[in-house]
Amino acid sequence: MIAVIKTGGKQYTVKTGQILKVEKIEGKKGDTVSLDNVLAITDKTNYQIGTPKINGVTVKAKILDQIRDKKIIVFKKRRRQNYRSTQGHRQYLTVLKIENINDGNKKNDTIKKTVKSTEVKKTAKPKNIEKKKSPIKKTTKKKTSTNKEKK
Repeated sequence: MIAVIKTGGKQYTVKTGQILKVEKIEGKKGDTVSLDNVLAITDKTNYQIGTPKINGVTVKAKILDQIRDKKIIVFKKRRRQNYRSTQGHRQYLTVLKIENINDGNKKNDTIKKTVKSTEVKKTAKPKNIEKKKSPIKKTTKKKTSTNKEKK
């Protein structure tokens, strides 16, 4: 299931399990955030588009971290006026992991996870397997000529 959400003045296409960086959202690391401003939602067969948003649809996300983006340099100059101004800026960001897209149906409320069996099958190794020997490199000394011409 895919949803289009709007947060921080930007729109993001998200799906369950995705990690994304958005403008700063209030909360601590490990908190759960509910994003209600869902513009569109779709799965394999049907889709809904809001006018401007869809009521009753929420996207639940977990805050993984509160970080700052890389620094950008803002340089202003007016030629022939001896005016130069340099500023730096680092934007505050929140790293989110999308946990659930709730479209109002009860069957989509839980996260569907496929659990893989972690059993390791032990197989008997045949004893008669010959190991391939790596080729041995032969080293030879370089021959140097010692013939000196006498004049």
